[in-house]
Amino acid sequence: MPSWLVQVSLESTDVTALQASLSTEIDSNLEEGKLSFNITEKNPADLRAMWNTRMRGIEASESAINLLKGHNS
Repeated sequence: MPSWLVQVSLESTDVTALQASLSTEIDSNLEEGKLSFNITEKNPADLRAMWNTRMRGIEASESAINLLKGHNS
């Protein structure tokens, strides 16, 4: 059975913090200010679920980072 693959590449001013927030969930690379990682699953429904999980995690991390920045300014 073939696998399904999504390749993700993100740019952010806080890309290092975003990578740290994902470190327990997925292997990622940080190169030239871009965070990249792959999501591979055996079927499209699982791939969609993992995509949603990763994106919610990134969104929550980005919100937390912005909140902390607001409190430190």
